[in-house]
Amino acid sequence: MKLIGHDRLLEYGGIGEGMAIQEVKDGRRIMWLAHEGPPKNFTGVDVTDPRKPKVICQTELPHKQVRSNSLEVTGDIMAVAYQSFGPQGLFDHKLGVEPAGIELFDISDPENPKTISFFDCSGPGSMGVHQLWFVDGEYIHASAGAPDFKPTNDLDCQFYRCIDIRNPSKPEEVGRWWYPGTCEGDSAPPPPRNPLFDSGYRTHNTNVYPDHPDRAYLGYLDGGTVILDISDKAHPKMVTNWSPHPPFPGFTHTALPLFSRDLMIVSDECVRDGGADWPKLT
Repeated sequence: MKLIGHDRLLEYGGIGEGMAIQEVKDGRRIMWLAHEGPPKNFTGVDVTDPRKPKVICQTELPHKQVRSNSLEVTGDIMAVAYQSFGPQGLFDHKLGVEPAGIELFDISDPENPKTISFFDCSGPGSMGVHQLWFVDGEYIHASAGAPDFKPTNDLDCQFYRCIDIRNPSKPEEVGRWWYPGTCEGDSAPPPPRNPLFDSGYRTHNTNVYPDHPDRAYLGYLDGGTVILDISDKAHPKMVTNWSPHPPFPGFTHTALPLFSRDLMIVSDECVRDGGADWPKLT
């Protein structure tokens, strides 16, 4: 591997998990990047000539207690996730801060993104959206909170939500699923807390692959990996749940199925300084 191009992003790096390529009608290729935290929202980089990347757009977040580290692009629509946090920084787990949700942008003119709509996920039991998956131009699969969701534990405030954006000016939820026992009023008891490092029962990645659009592959932090049947998007159903937590520390991040080999790669994320939450499985 050889480095062929580099750009300092106007001295604002710190890129999060969101990265997507747009092919513009005029032939340009724009790389859209989500920032890990404030003050920047997202950055557009012209990479048509990968040897000479050039920033063409960089936007601001509304305040210092919101981040937008996840974005996706399909065609000329970009979806950006907004998650709130407390005054002590990105890992200050605080609910109820606004804005928190999903913003859709028209990026047909990449230098001038225009807001199409905002899907509000804020509420007293929510910190918004951590991650979103948008590959078919029709549905967003997100790790999100909701105004009407009351978690049994504040750490369990994000779950799977499916958002219909076929009319991007009016996004609507069509289905949701959460880990049994994590919502007030559930018939199931609250799940046991991880005795080593309690990261919570929240969705991290909510991946739906074009080869198998009837399945959602969820990384569910201390809940391990969950596979959902979403053939009926209004009524997702759990197919299976696998978790090695305990005995190991939790924070399952991503499930990557290798369909042609009947295998699945599952990764756990380290989130403590100095690897204090070691060991992590993959």
